[in-house]
Formats: sequence, structure tokens, C-alpha cells
Amino acid sequence: MERLQPRLKLMLLSIVSVAAFSVGCWNPFAPPEHKRRPDTQLTVKPRTTPENVINNLIYAMTNRDIEVYEDCLDEDYWYHSPPVFPDDPDSFLDLSKDDDVTIVRRIFGLDPTYDRPGFQVIEFTFYHGKPQIELGEDKPEEHPDENWVVFEGTVDMYLYSDETKEHGHHVNQTMIYKLRQDSDGMWTIIRWEDEIPQ
Repeated sequence: MERLQPRLKLMLLSIVSVAAFSVGCWNPFAPPEHKRRPDTQLTVKPRTTPENVINNLIYAMTNRDIEVYEDCLDEDYWYHSPPVFPDDPDSFLDLSKDDDVTIVRRIFGLDPTYDRPGFQVIEFTFYHGKPQIELGEDKPEEHPDENWVVFEGTVDMYLYSDETKEHGHHVNQTMIYKLRQDSDGMWTIIRWEDEIPQ
């Protein structure tokens, strides 16, 4: 499997803003096709629960829907990856909402000003356990007055250049999504954190 460095993400050679560190070309030893097929029954749900936002994220990735993707993200959203190389502390990646949306728009092939094609087929699955509560009192430097809901699990994603699914990339990585509720009762993703594969 070919590995791509995190800096390539900024040039759109990486796959998604959250998985730039464990991308590889598709190979014949990947799981059987029937295990990778996304749930085509997904629909966009109101952001009234954290689970609905995760549902919408999966919908957005699978359907290459940038509007739904952007709607999942909080205005104060931040993506973070720790250093990918232990001997290079600067090999981390931080992205604001605007930067992340710009990159994902290009990955989806929806930026006419960008000179590289996006991916035409994306299969995105998020395997996670029961969400946890991150108390504000435990994170006074980050959100002292809010309790956030945290989903941690494995993202398994295939990105294909075209409908034939002959060429593409595979991401399989632990990711953490932290969500907060606004004054109107709507939930959004406030933090997206990658864990670097060992």
C-alpha cells in the first residue's frame, strides 16, 4: 500500500481532509465488494441529535454533497491531526472550516477552478461505539461552559476515479468527531481529529 504524506492533502493529492495519513491505492486484496457498499438508503436528517449529524456526514461523503457536508460543521470547527512522523513535530495538520470545505469540495470534483479531477465514487463507512460525553469541566481550556458529545471509531473509505471502480484509494483509520449543541438545539461537528496509525 502506498502511503501519502499529510502535506499532500493541501494539494488535493490526499483523499479527504480527515484521512490524509493512511491512504493507499486500491488493491485486489481489499474486502469483497459487498462489504464495502455504502448504505444507499441514507437521507439527510435534521441536526437535532448528534447521531443525525453523523448520519448526515456519511450521506455527504457518500453522495459528494458539499452543502450537506458544510452544514455538518460548526462555524468554529477545526480539523487536527497529530504529527504523522515522530521525528518531525511539524508534520501535523490543522484546518479551519473554510480550508476544510475548500479541500473537500475539490475532492468531490466540485471546484471548477481546480485543475485536478475529483473522485466520482466515494464509499464511506464509520464504525463507532456508543458516544461519550466530554465535560466542559474536564476541558476548561477548550470548552469550559459546554459538554460535547464524542464519537470515536474507524472510518473505512474507498475513493474511485470513475464508476468502474478500477482505480482509487483506500482509507482505514481511527477518527474522532466532537459535536456541540447550539442555542437553537442544533448539533454540529466542532472538532475532527485523526489518530495516526501505528
